[in-house]
Amino acid sequence: MAAPVLAGTSAKQTIAPAPNPCLTSWFTGASVGYLTESENMMYNLHLGVTNSCWTVAGWNLSLFAEVGFTEDSWRDSGSYTTGISQLTRVYWDNKIDIDIVPITANIKFEHALSGNLNAYIGAGLGVAWIGVSEKGWETPVGGITSSYSNSDSDWVFTAQVFAGLSYNVSQACEIYGGGRWIYLANPNLMGASQDISDDWLLELGARYKF
Repeated sequence: MAAPVLAGTSAKQTIAPAPNPCLTSWFTGASVGYLTESENMMYNLHLGVTNSCWTVAGWNLSLFAEVGFTEDSWRDSGSYTTGISQLTRVYWDNKIDIDIVPITANIKFEHALSGNLNAYIGAGLGVAWIGVSEKGWETPVGGITSSYSNSDSDWVFTAQVFAGLSYNVSQACEIYGGGRWIYLANPNLMGASQDISDDWLLELGARYKF
């Protein structure tokens, strides 16, 4: 008696996990710029993060922390008369150096325009360290020269808004240029409130994504 024999094969199907649609990437960058009001150079370094799912109305969103540095100095000299009869003339020379280090947390929105060209806008809030040092001397005619030096520092509130254009040189590198408005609260230095006010910065920079 013959009976049919049925042989079958079974195959295991492997289902690959769905890729994560939201990809996080980090970036670092630096810029150099010119402050139009104080006529000084300013330098900035930043480190930030973005995610492919962080979008608002077609604009890609990123967050970054930034540290900047700028300095200024000025010098005054002259003479004045003193004494009971106002006959003694005193010559003086005074130099003041000021350093400003803003530290901000920022949000940036970037939107593709054409090809590798993009537009960006953003804003930031933070604090700024302002340090000042003063050195000088006085010399009365026929007298002995006396010198003096003072220094002081303060932390103040700072804010900024910025906008510009960026260009993707490669997938990992981009260059950018634009402007920003920087606000600094007035510090209390040398026992008095100093008028720091605000300034406009024109800058060029580069950013590397990793």
